[in-house]
Amino acid sequence: MQKVSKAYKESMKSSLRERAYIMISFGLVNQEAQAKATVDNGSYAYYSNKDNIFGEHIDDTVYATLEEEFTKVDGSMFFLPRATEGGRYYDTGIVSDKLISEARCEVIISLNTIATDFKGLTINFGENYPVDFDIVGSTGQTIEFRGNTKSKWSTEEVLENTTYIKLVFYKMKNPQSRLRIYSIMFGYGLVYYNDSVMSSALDSYVSPIGADVPQFDFSVTLKNYDHYFNVDNPNSAINYLETGQEMDIMYGYQTPGSDTIEWIQGNHLWCSEWESDDNTATIRCQDIFRNMDGEYVKGLYSAAGKSYYALAEEILKDAGISEYYIDPRLKKLYSNNPIPRVKYKEALQIIANACRCVLTQSRDGKVQIKSNFMPSASIATNGEETYSNAANVLTDTPKVEYATLAGNYTPADGTMFFLPRNGKAALTTGYVSKEISGANGTFAKNPVVTITMEAIRAYYGLKLVFGTALPAAFTIRTYKGGEPVNEYPVEKDEINTTSIILRDFDVMKIEFTKTAEPYNRIVLNYFSLSDVVDFTMNRRDMTSSPKAIKQELIKEVIVPCYTYQENNREENLVYEDIDVVAGEVETYYIQDPSYGYKVKLDEVEGKATVVAWSNYFVTIKFNVTGSFKLEVQGYRYKIVEKYATVSLNARGKTVKWKNPLISNTTMANELAAWLADYYTAGIEYEYDTRGNPELDATDIVYQENEFHDGMRVNIYRHTVNFKQAFSGRVTARRIGG
Repeated sequence: MQKVSKAYKESMKSSLRERAYIMISFGLVNQEAQAKATVDNGSYAYYSNKDNIFGEHIDDTVYATLEEEFTKVDGSMFFLPRATEGGRYYDTGIVSDKLISEARCEVIISLNTIATDFKGLTINFGENYPVDFDIVGSTGQTIEFRGNTKSKWSTEEVLENTTYIKLVFYKMKNPQSRLRIYSIMFGYGLVYYNDSVMSSALDSYVSPIGADVPQFDFSVTLKNYDHYFNVDNPNSAINYLETGQEMDIMYGYQTPGSDTIEWIQGNHLWCSEWESDDNTATIRCQDIFRNMDGEYVKGLYSAAGKSYYALAEEILKDAGISEYYIDPRLKKLYSNNPIPRVKYKEALQIIANACRCVLTQSRDGKVQIKSNFMPSASIATNGEETYSNAANVLTDTPKVEYATLAGNYTPADGTMFFLPRNGKAALTTGYVSKEISGANGTFAKNPVVTITMEAIRAYYGLKLVFGTALPAAFTIRTYKGGEPVNEYPVEKDEINTTSIILRDFDVMKIEFTKTAEPYNRIVLNYFSLSDVVDFTMNRRDMTSSPKAIKQELIKEVIVPCYTYQENNREENLVYEDIDVVAGEVETYYIQDPSYGYKVKLDEVEGKATVVAWSNYFVTIKFNVTGSFKLEVQGYRYKIVEKYATVSLNARGKTVKWKNPLISNTTMANELAAWLADYYTAGIEYEYDTRGNPELDATDIVYQENEFHDGMRVNIYRHTVNFKQAFSGRVTARRIGG
């Protein structure tokens, strides 16, 4: 669930909602030109960097120079090293060698491709932008620009049949200054709001158990003003729209009593297809996984084992994905088995499933592998009494308290016990701090309870059950990978014997700073986290009656564990007639995991050499020319199966869940238990809603039900429609029996 304000939550639940908004933005970028373009050498300053202007680049690295109204003394600029010192400089983008008032500057950009057309150009010049300049194509086409007033300048002009562009600069905003270019994009951005968007639909599907690759689909219908999207219009934007163009979807909601629009990132997707008529244009987009259809063939058996984190990184690198999130827990989980010969996205799905994770895409378009179970926790303190047992705080069992001489602590109603002479608890206690507060309720050394979770994930509820003595203040600090994330101070008014605090955290420390009564210890009897978001799907949120679907009863869940063993029988893995030339390199793919490759041409070794291999391919370099009978000999692994089984019912069907990466019984048992928990309820719900763009597929929410109070469901398919107002549809699965 996305973070939203209290006013947003309350208004979205009201019978009458405020106005809804949408913002669609995408760039018409000539991707080939953007990828291949280079800046020719020119009259640039020695600290200039022309090699990094075709990617994302901001104008925050600037050297102070003696130019008109340029240098600042606010600490935002750097002193320039002497040219004779050499070494590396900060990435400043293109900087002209001379002032534009002394000599006009020309920047020539070679497209390094055949003559091409592109619509629009966007250039970030920074604060001191050029006023007058020209753009010249290789055919002599010249576009003049006079009186520019923008630091980030763009145009919709079309440059046709050109192999390069030349930018000629004549005048700057501050005349006695150099030209600076921080980034160049071959295209320009389009942004559409409510007045242009006729309708849209964003559909998200994420399997809670990794049964399928996730899917995010978006379609938007725009008004076709002035035939702007008509294919036959030579200036039409649709002629320059390419598969793979990135699109950002934002949803807005006007909070009551203000003119403020609260915006939520809907998603970041990639255009796949589009169509138009005289009145409308429809653009469809899809998720990052749809472009990960290449086959991964580098799977390799490892006797020592390889972490699932390393396996996922290898796949993402091979697929060309550089931005992602993988739960660090996967660094501690290992598999001996090779990744099977499947598509990149399917390989990631297999890894996620094996580790009880969910594979998904974040709303900003990044691949994510995140744990999808309530992890076990461990607890530590910076000091506790001899009769304290902090480990018991993690279990929801009744706790006793021992009478002490703390201020206003011990009642005489028989609810407390006398402490044994040895000072050790014979009964079940929770955490009791070693430190005692002073007269003003503060501590000389604050008691700290540290909870370390097995896995990183979002938590939406924290429950603390205190004893008779209540704290008056404490601070929650959360951490991720050892790095601080957030800090939440909690004051007296928010503290009861049972406190519910809605926060997101993974590893946390609770530092108690004050007690409600002086001369008291901290007594904490129970701690728990909730994976249920602070949202209840009420009947009023539904616009159709929920359709309940009872699925087939599951008798048992079986998860095989696969052990690879070497084979003593050599066999032909590849056998065919070939015509080759000496020096030629060829790759052959193998269906079953194999090893120990040996190449023969006409039954003779040495005429070809294995230069690369995995359990699913072998790459051969031929040392001779001619026609031969090729034989690639090797050994197929023998695979032994053992089974982890969890029984659910006396009758029903058996689910045999095959994950080829499971190589040890511990992970097989954990996976079987995780799947069994998923299959326990076996009831799904489908219904239309008023639309909630803040909800995510994979959110666990409460769903109103007349027969089950506090029923929890896992939303795994979520649709948000927009037609000047929100509407939606939900498919969810009940959690628990």
